[in-house]
Amino acid sequence: MLTVSRFWGFTLLLALFFTACMPPEAADNKAKDKIKIDMRDKGVQKLFNFRDQRNADSLKTYFQNEDATLRYLAALSFASWTDTSIVENLAPLLNDPIEEVRIAAAFALGQTGTIKAEPYLSAAFNSKDSLSQHQRLNAVILEAIGKCGSVLSLRNIASVGTYLASDTLLLEGQCRALYRFGQRGFSDTVATQKMVLYTANERLPEPARLMAAHYLARSKNVAADSSQSVQLGVAMVRSQNPDIRMALATALGKSGSKPAFAMLSKVIQTEKDWRVKCNIINALAKFEYDTVRALVMPFTEDTNLHIARTAAEFFVAHGNAADGDYYWRLGDDRQKPNMPWPVRVALYQASNKWLSAGDKPDSKDFIDYRLREMFLQGKDPYERAACLRALAEFGWQYRWIHDKGFNDTHPVVKTAAAEALLAIAQRNDFYRFFGEGGRGVRREIYGYLREIVASGDAGMIAAAAEGFSIPTLDFKNLRDTTRERDLDAALKALQLPRDLEAYMALDKAIAYLNGKPAPTAYHPPYNHPIDWQLLSTMGSNTQVEIQTSKGIILLELFPFSAPGSVANFMDLIRNGFYDGKSIHRVVPNFVIQSGCPRGDGYGALNYSIRTEIGLERYDKAGYLGMASAGPDTEGTQWFITQSPTPHLDGRYTIFGKVLKGQNVVDQLQVGDKTEKIVLKDRSNK
Repeated sequence: MLTVSRFWGFTLLLALFFTACMPPEAADNKAKDKIKIDMRDKGVQKLFNFRDQRNADSLKTYFQNEDATLRYLAALSFASWTDTSIVENLAPLLNDPIEEVRIAAAFALGQTGTIKAEPYLSAAFNSKDSLSQHQRLNAVILEAIGKCGSVLSLRNIASVGTYLASDTLLLEGQCRALYRFGQRGFSDTVATQKMVLYTANERLPEPARLMAAHYLARSKNVAADSSQSVQLGVAMVRSQNPDIRMALATALGKSGSKPAFAMLSKVIQTEKDWRVKCNIINALAKFEYDTVRALVMPFTEDTNLHIARTAAEFFVAHGNAADGDYYWRLGDDRQKPNMPWPVRVALYQASNKWLSAGDKPDSKDFIDYRLREMFLQGKDPYERAACLRALAEFGWQYRWIHDKGFNDTHPVVKTAAAEALLAIAQRNDFYRFFGEGGRGVRREIYGYLREIVASGDAGMIAAAAEGFSIPTLDFKNLRDTTRERDLDAALKALQLPRDLEAYMALDKAIAYLNGKPAPTAYHPPYNHPIDWQLLSTMGSNTQVEIQTSKGIILLELFPFSAPGSVANFMDLIRNGFYDGKSIHRVVPNFVIQSGCPRGDGYGALNYSIRTEIGLERYDKAGYLGMASAGPDTEGTQWFITQSPTPHLDGRYTIFGKVLKGQNVVDQLQVGDKTEKIVLKDRSNK
């Protein structure tokens, strides 16, 4: 029989030893006690509409409804936004006769993130589940406690040691709970040691080991010691699951120990999975540079562009002055004319950052000359944008960046110019770098910021408005009698919700300049109802086909979890909105992102849709999610994951997954296009 290993002393947690209410056998045979979501049902649509409208009062009236489906949907609705006042109303559903309803209530309570939910969740945990009938419920409760519980709960959950290898869901729930605590900054030596042991135990189910590895890789203030690193290294070599190896590579990098380096330096030579290799390269940052450089440099010429780019960007972030003259030579177009531009530009950027103009003026001049030439000759706006960011590493290029970037015809380049100028303005050594010219440069950059705001360009404003509040430049005390009037007028001219990110950035800058507290984040009002008529045209075999130059990606959609997101996606597809859009963001071994009408990540249409959180998780590669700038700010931009990303769970809408073509997802790069996206009915195939 499954029991906890020791008595939980905290009064609120005593209830973990009580048996949760068991659903009557007879009740399960009644139609209204079955969870059946029919999207054509007007009652179901009404519940989803209430969720979309954030109508808590109406949703609460369904908590006692005789139809279990409506109780389930009402409870789960509260997972999509944070409402700490709902805890006392929602808690009774933890005793609902239908377990799916109890699961929905537990998940939603965890999403509130408030300690007020902890005692109710603890009381609902069924520790007398001798027949393992309620493992899923118990697992969801454990993870929910990880999202809202106390340090004492962390220690008690970590101390449980009686789960068997066959208790797949319970073990995963325990690991997810500790992972959620770790995401909140709560850790414990007992928890860390248990996660090390779980990760290294090949007899345990892979989902639990994966979450244990992510706890070690992503938890704040957690780093394996030398002996633990040995265990993790062995686990990394033995694991056949690249998802686990990826997380273990990151965990070993956090360790910084000699055994960790010994294992990473060995495995990087033999690893076959490109995603694991990217993680290993990034993990090497914590070790002695002189011993790492020889390991990373060969990968700048890897045939996999993700690996080569990761290696080149490693030197941008972690290089040193001694090798400053060497980085650009690795990417010299005269010696390596076929090197992809993202790698070449990154290597030039590394040199531009680390190379001292005083020591190597000829090299410094050559780098800037080549970057300017690449910009002027580049036909790809993303290449030109990368050149501007690379030029910004040498601050004296600020005028050239302004002149060429602001006058470019493409929004991607304009936004990159704004980002580059912001990076120059944010230099910690601004006055030391510019010397006697510092005050004049400060004045010019302020003028450029004013020019950006006057342009009304939402991407540029969103990217650069932060520059007004750089403490070292002290723009707050700069005498400018027209500033307040002009900035206020520019703020009013932005269109909401389309220009949300620009609005929030400029609003915050204005508050700073006026000596006022930072404004609260703008929350778009309800403005885009779910198109149920469009959803009714979607059959059970409706799929999405994304046609790209690299191949076809076939998607399944999740209307039962995210009807608003699915309907919005279908409408945009039907109207051809996505045809020809760029893949504007690629983070190797994380996501590809598209759907921006500007192409720079700051574009949207003049409406927003709601965040829709269900029970799905980003536990594998290939999930389709909605990009956002905060809760309920979604619109047209979507992403597909390249690996498990549990840190996105409960925050970003999941509305589909890849059925076929993940290899295509993994080949796409910035600047590639979704040539066409179409809806397909596969019922006749």
